[in-house]
Amino acid sequence: MGSVKKRFSILVALALAFVSVGLTPALAVDERVVDIVQVTWAGASKAAITPAEVVQLIDSDVNARWKSYTTLVGDTKDRVISFVSGKTVAEPISINATMPCNGSAASDFMYQTQSKAYSQLGISDYSHRYLVIISPNAGCVWSGRGGLGSKESTNGILVLHDSASAFVIAHELGHTLGLGHSNFLRCDSGSKDGKWGSDCKAVEYGGVIDVMGNLDTKSQLNTYHQWRMGYLDDSQVKQVWSSESVTLAPSDFAAGTKAIFMRDGNSAYWIEYRRANPAMSYKAGLVVFRLDPPPVSSVVSPNPEDALADEFSTEIGTDVWMLNLDNYRYVLSRESGSMTGTKASLYSKNITITATTSDTDAGVSIIKKDDTTPPPTPVLIDVKEWKFPALSIIKSGYEDLDTAVTGFEISVDDVISDLPGSPVQGWNPTYLSPFETPVTVLVQDLPEGSYSFALRSIDRAGNKSAWSKQVKAVIDRGHPDVTNDFSVTSANPQEVALAWTGASDKGSGLCATNLVNPFGFITQSSSNKTAPIITMTNGKSLVATAQVFDCLGNGISGDFSANASFLRADKSARTGRWEPASNVYGVGALKCIGKCSASLTVQGDVSILTGPGTSQASIASKNVTTIADSKAAKIRISSAVKVGPVKKVIRVSGSNFVFAGIAYYSTRFTDAFEIDRIEPANDSSLSDKTQLTLSNFGFNASDFSQEWTVLPMNNGTTLLDPSLDLCGATYDSEKDRTERRQMIAIKKSSPYTFLSTEVVRYSSKLVVEQAQKELQNALAKCKIDAGFTDTTGTFIPYSFAEINDLPSGLLPNGQRVLVRTQINTGQKAQQLLAFYQFNETLLTGLYVIKSDEAGFTEAEVAAWLKVAATMATRLKK
Repeated sequence: MGSVKKRFSILVALALAFVSVGLTPALAVDERVVDIVQVTWAGASKAAITPAEVVQLIDSDVNARWKSYTTLVGDTKDRVISFVSGKTVAEPISINATMPCNGSAASDFMYQTQSKAYSQLGISDYSHRYLVIISPNAGCVWSGRGGLGSKESTNGILVLHDSASAFVIAHELGHTLGLGHSNFLRCDSGSKDGKWGSDCKAVEYGGVIDVMGNLDTKSQLNTYHQWRMGYLDDSQVKQVWSSESVTLAPSDFAAGTKAIFMRDGNSAYWIEYRRANPAMSYKAGLVVFRLDPPPVSSVVSPNPEDALADEFSTEIGTDVWMLNLDNYRYVLSRESGSMTGTKASLYSKNITITATTSDTDAGVSIIKKDDTTPPPTPVLIDVKEWKFPALSIIKSGYEDLDTAVTGFEISVDDVISDLPGSPVQGWNPTYLSPFETPVTVLVQDLPEGSYSFALRSIDRAGNKSAWSKQVKAVIDRGHPDVTNDFSVTSANPQEVALAWTGASDKGSGLCATNLVNPFGFITQSSSNKTAPIITMTNGKSLVATAQVFDCLGNGISGDFSANASFLRADKSARTGRWEPASNVYGVGALKCIGKCSASLTVQGDVSILTGPGTSQASIASKNVTTIADSKAAKIRISSAVKVGPVKKVIRVSGSNFVFAGIAYYSTRFTDAFEIDRIEPANDSSLSDKTQLTLSNFGFNASDFSQEWTVLPMNNGTTLLDPSLDLCGATYDSEKDRTERRQMIAIKKSSPYTFLSTEVVRYSSKLVVEQAQKELQNALAKCKIDAGFTDTTGTFIPYSFAEINDLPSGLLPNGQRVLVRTQINTGQKAQQLLAFYQFNETLLTGLYVIKSDEAGFTEAEVAAWLKVAATMATRLKK
């Protein structure tokens, strides 16, 4: 169905008429190469067309069609597209089973066939080549299936299924260029327009105004698809918000205003002018398209896959739905009459359109009922959530129902002033607003200070909403104060905890202090309002990026490095009488009986851990700190003694005191700069209780520094995609999965082509044991065979490497499978780390992929193994 929903679009053809398309004179041509391959399988019938015949169709018919589609009258730009045949795979590729018709299996088939075809052709770089796959009858309802690209795409895959049609090839090539279907809005009542539902349906492919319907036509592309391809500038589309007259250039012209965009409540319309075409059935007149998509329940399609599709999103789509302004009919893939007209009334009855046409333009008059309805009352989010400077403080739902909100008024301690607002960040064009970014109010737009606050919105017609509820706002623009000052808060033979006493904020206080490893993963985080805690492994160095944020999202980032060690008292050189102290003071603590001293070699900043009694510390016979007498049976930590980088002996002496040990450390915080905290992407899947529970085990947004986006993958919250697929093996345990959550982490210029965790719940512990055994067997066979053969018969080589120096915290060997391998070679090479861990009825998988032959560094492997240990800790809970 609609290509906004699917990676691949298909063409269902129940009846096709074939007409030739004459070559239109053109400017310089963007010539694109199309290669051809044929597939077969055991028991397959003969294909409807041979590769040689496809070559002939492409070089004559298809080539002429796309030259015609992309040639506009009066165009001065070199942007004509043509398709020419390239290479042909000599023999049909034999596949193991009948070609799949639907779902991910069909997509996988296309990609696998593409890989096999170009391998046989000896072409390693096919980023600028298209591929036609000729298939015999596989029982699919469609005659063509094409991968959905974009106007920037220079490659694509399409399947020609039991068809010999040049039109089908031309249509599917349209999908590779980012075009969706030209559909039809048909109301059973006979109305020209109406609300999607029981009366008005979306007839898939039925808007046969151009090649993106499913009936052969040589008509020009509709202007919406011209715009999607970049043949119309935004300036050539007139947005109409009130009564107005517009002069439209014909759809086949290059210059002038080519289309009108209008809203009518929650419906959106695209209007173009078509000149009469003797070769077509339509008359001169306007064509009106709906852009707001139908619910799936309102779609009429011969393809049963469409009934199972996800609902359309609000983002601007690739499909359109044509209105019938005259006597057009479309039934069972047969059409008659004309869909154009010179008069139209939209279904709300608030808008009427009339046109006067000529051979060079159309004068369009639009009468729109005045908008006197104010926008909805804005609802502010809880002020406790105003933690990010770029956070919108208004909940969704403030959008104007007829036009658009263009600005705001704010009340600060009852003083009213204008506020233009800020563009909605991260906004993608929608069918209601394809050209203009909506405005909102961000925390950073508000004046600094403490005050009573309210706001109201103003729409394009000047209508003002009611005031929001008044709140007490505290806006702090100051960034945290951060210096390189620390103190020990606890220490033992395993770890040393440091309080960052140099990190503070005088305004809202601190809310988040993060340590980020070189790969973007947050290894430590503290929510302390003051003196955030950093934990160091005894004797180990730590290098990270430190990010310190206050509670309004003002931050400081810099390079942080540290090392810390704890020396037990019983490891010291001692004089006097000592005996083991109570376990309450930790392993190795000693109690001095009478007068005693203990000496240890240290450097950096030093803190002395003692219990009851009084003592003092000296270096080279000079007293550096005195620890006052205490009767409390607990550990006390002295203030830091700055010893410096050179190692020195520190002597702790006193009478009748407990000595636990000495912690010493060094830290650096350099190259600091100001940053603003960014609001994480909204994960709507967390409204589902099952997904919320599974989110406790794998990646979530708080695991990564803010330049990363972490969200569920497409189909990642379903069981539609496989979980275990290593080396193309068969995993019977897949059918006994009950829940699944797969997250993907992405950022601009990421070093990884794929970074993901997957959490799977199986029906029982026995199935988990089965899944682990299947995975171990598949891995063992893949290592022996050095790869596997895929469904197209192509051998995929694997080169495995050992994983050494495992960190503590991973699940035991009997509950894990760790993989480090290179998949394929040359330009197709991929590096894979896959860490699978099983516990009770759950699997957690961590997958890291890079696309090159360089391989992972040992530091990378170590870092992601530590992340796997974090996943294991969560899994144990």
